[in-house]
Amino acid sequence: MQSLLLERKLGDISPLQFHRHIVDNYYHRQLAQTAKYNVFPRNCHNGASVNSLSLEKHENRFLLSGCADSSIKLWDLNEQDVVRVENQVDANFSKQSFRHHPSKFDLFDYDNPISVFRAVATIPKRSQHQFGVSTIQWWPFDTGMFVTSSFDHTVKIWDTNELMPVHNFNVNNRVYSIDVNGRKSLIATASDQPFVRILDMKSTSSAHTLKGHKNKTLVVKWHPINENLLATGGYDGEVRIWDIRRSESLLCRLDMLTTNATIAGGSASAPLIQSSVKAHSAPVNGLVWDESGTILYTTGNDDKIRAWDMMNSTYPPRNKLVNFGALTRNKYPQTIPMLLNPKQETSFNYLLFPSESGEILVFRAIDGKLVNRLARRNTKSSARVSSMVNRGCFTGKYICGTVDGEIVSWEPFADAIDMDEIAEIGDDDQTMEVEELLLRRQTLALKAKQLMHSLE
Repeated sequence: MQSLLLERKLGDISPLQFHRHIVDNYYHRQLAQTAKYNVFPRNCHNGASVNSLSLEKHENRFLLSGCADSSIKLWDLNEQDVVRVENQVDANFSKQSFRHHPSKFDLFDYDNPISVFRAVATIPKRSQHQFGVSTIQWWPFDTGMFVTSSFDHTVKIWDTNELMPVHNFNVNNRVYSIDVNGRKSLIATASDQPFVRILDMKSTSSAHTLKGHKNKTLVVKWHPINENLLATGGYDGEVRIWDIRRSESLLCRLDMLTTNATIAGGSASAPLIQSSVKAHSAPVNGLVWDESGTILYTTGNDDKIRAWDMMNSTYPPRNKLVNFGALTRNKYPQTIPMLLNPKQETSFNYLLFPSESGEILVFRAIDGKLVNRLARRNTKSSARVSSMVNRGCFTGKYICGTVDGEIVSWEPFADAIDMDEIAEIGDDDQTMEVEELLLRRQTLALKAKQLMHSLE
């Protein structure tokens, strides 16, 4: 750290490079679950799975949560309500930055917060949607509107000010996932049928139907740059890329066996017509594009994560063969909230993957190296993560919804020295530098360890 400060002072690295080094450290070892403050109320969704979260990108302030019991809540992350009064000793204890640190927290701190984020509005269960909310998304350009989908066969457009739906699409099938294309005012829907339906918000009708999957579709994602491209994943193990401008919309199917610039068989159209082309050997339930749209990450119930080079000079896209290890567990055929951190905040992208064990695995996306494992630390800590959002670039903060109705907040905690733990030895008027005190304490610890060995 001292060398980084010196390099920044001398101008050897730019402020952006310095900040990237700091944020890289967040993902490697400083992310931890918050306690006491900056937390959500306990059991805030009454034990029902928090299927979807959406944070608006203008102020990173207002959070929407959609639940399996069909309720919806709107949270203000800039406001907190006090739920209990801390005694004076603990209050003084918490004011010191090195005291408010995960190493000082116990289960009581996680289960009994001092203040919690404020829910500014609640839509009760079964008041609008009759079954669970599968996806909730803000309108990309402002907070005046948001979109929800549900297992009650509907997709609803909401007025945020009135908290009432202004239009209702009935797609006649359970909707597992949606993705909003703001520039074209389109909504892509993955449902219980082997096709993807594109809903037009301007005409309030179904604009297009993309047919080709052999079973129900589980996940859809628009390209972040080209608003005409759409990726879909299905129960059949296929990932398809579509261009909605074309009469024959299918551009390609991702083949896990295509690992170099040449195509097996020598025909560029082979992946379009072969029946055995699959991206995963089990249902595909997770898709995420990087911000430039050059790499697509997919996951399926085969416990695999794959990275695809979408800008390869030859057709079709290539499996990059990135090995994410054997710790990923993904057996539930429902949309999984894989997430990439903002690209500009770190030197390399990090992929956050919610495993069935309840942990969030943090991988370095370029090579699949596991750099961190985030585990909940309260008395109710075994449930897996069902939704996840980032709280803004360069913050290193994340919010996760779980299947047991909890919303958990994560943020980086910097390492700090607790001066009370440094043993001062010598006369009362003797003064020492911090480095000398740390060295003295380490020496005493080594001597104590040697003494214990000798007694044994």
